[in-house]
Amino acid sequence: MTTELQDDLYGPPPDYRCDRLKAAFITSLVGLATDLPAREIAARTRCSQAATRARQLAIYLAHVALSWPLARVAFAFGRDRTTVGAAVRLVEDLRDDPTMDSRLAELEACIRQAPGSWAAAS
Repeated sequence: MTTELQDDLYGPPPDYRCDRLKAAFITSLVGLATDLPAREIAARTRCSQAATRARQLAIYLAHVALSWPLARVAFAFGRDRTTVGAAVRLVEDLRDDPTMDSRLAELEACIRQAPGSWAAAS
């Protein structure tokens, strides 16, 4: 399949460097909301349960607010696609709690209103 045909079928390929910057922005936003350092949330090693939950929230927000497929979220966060899928399912279940649903809705709104409207151009 030619590149032009692929672009027509699937749209332009994502800019992976930009995706990683967006993931870092979302991680920082979740860090502010949870009072955890972004570097702890993004850590590749085992960390606290709070940091793990915050990472799951960031992954979920990237998937929902940016409408990214799981594979794209996985690449942006440096995780496996199955790990991302598990995080998304877990956070979806957490949304049954009205307080958590409200907090997540506020964070989604922040992401969607990011300067330069890069969230809409994902």
